[in-house]
Amino acid sequence: MSKLDSATERFKGALDRLEAGIHRQLLRAQSAVQLESEVNALKEDRARLAEELDQMKAEARRINELNERASETLANAIDGIREVLADAE
Repeated sequence: MSKLDSATERFKGALDRLEAGIHRQLLRAQSAVQLESEVNALKEDRARLAEELDQMKAEARRINELNERASETLANAIDGIREVLADAE
């Protein structure tokens, strides 16, 4: 094998390694883009869920306030009935 053939073979090997390295870099870049997309989707889901949670908490507070009012109204009604019954005796 001549020096030229040997150099050509080394050059081809170097090109093959370079192409393989570029291919690996491309795959990593594609993976990074895909991961970034997934992270963004998760962030959007988190924001949506946080908003839903805030709405649910507000609804729970509203229902709790209504429950307290109803309990107070019922207690007042019971007291009124007791007074009427006590007066009737």
